Amino acid sequence: MIESNQQDTTATQATYWQAQLSSDLVTKQHRREFELWLEERPENKIAWQEVNAFWAGLDGLTEADITEVNSSRVIAFKTPGRIRPSSRYTRPALAMAASLLLTVSLFYTQGGFYFADYTTLPGQQRNVILADGSEIVMNTDTAISVDYSAQHRQITLHDGEAYFVVAPDANRPFEVQTHSGQVRALGTEFNIKTRQKDVTVTVYQHAVRVTAENGKVIESLPEGQQVAFSDEDLSPVISANLQRGQAWRNQRMIFQDRPLADVIAELNRYRSGRIIVMNNDIKTLPVTGVFATDDTNIALLTIEQSLPITVTKITEKLVLLTAKK
Repeated sequence: MIESNQQDTTATQATYWQAQLSSDLVTKQHRREFELWLEERPENKIAWQEVNAFWAGLDGLTEADITEVNSSRVIAFKTPGRIRPSSRYTRPALAMAASLLLTVSLFYTQGGFYFADYTTLPGQQRNVILADGSEIVMNTDTAISVDYSAQHRQITLHDGEAYFVVAPDANRPFEVQTHSGQVRALGTEFNIKTRQKDVTVTVYQHAVRVTAENGKVIESLPEGQQVAFSDEDLSPVISANLQRGQAWRNQRMIFQDRPLADVIAELNRYRSGRIIVMNNDIKTLPVTGVFATDDTNIALLTIEQSLPITVTKITEKLVLLTAKK
């Protein structure tokens, strides 16, 4: 039998590797080290299966599957036909793995936050005035780095959303680097929103030049226009609703007939932890409303009252949405 403290250590290591391998920062060396760890002991393979079963099981749970939450705040693992707790690991070990998975995965999927010059927490906004007088208004859960020299002005938007008001300087281009490409200011004001590899650029004054990672270029994206791009694709340019796009600066979120899944993804940006939509058939339910960004619990309550769903709060950091019976 595995001793309890060994179980805890093994579960922690498995949680670390789950977060590491699912991050954008994983390297070939990390993968080699993981393979060595996996083959080191049979218990490591078991722990790896347990941690992955836990996280995968959350997405497949229904309201009927949710077991009673005991003092350790652990959701049991899903197996064919029913939910059962793991027989190999203690509840404290699984509780630690669950909470660590949430924390460590945030570190590795948003590693830029730990190397950035300026950051905001979930629900926080921040104004940054740069040396040349340019201004950056940072939205929730955002990280940026600043690299100014005599030849250039470069901002790296690691993740999140920011509104840029650029001071003119003909001798030093102002450029924002994202995961999936680069935006160069050809004027003064624009907004960039990025999550992982997906980037959306909206121009409020004058124009910007957009260069996607795949080599596609928009030489001049004009005022009032918006474009989305990723590593693989550059979407067609569309007209932007500028007022709705800037609602976040007034601590508001505005939705009109948006799928529930999209609304929850947006709410997740403004809170620590995670809200999970458990049933596929409710993900497309339309949501229309105006919600405050500083209290997402009120937004959840409003959504629950207006849609056939049930909100189950496991902890402040884990909320499940299921179809109402």
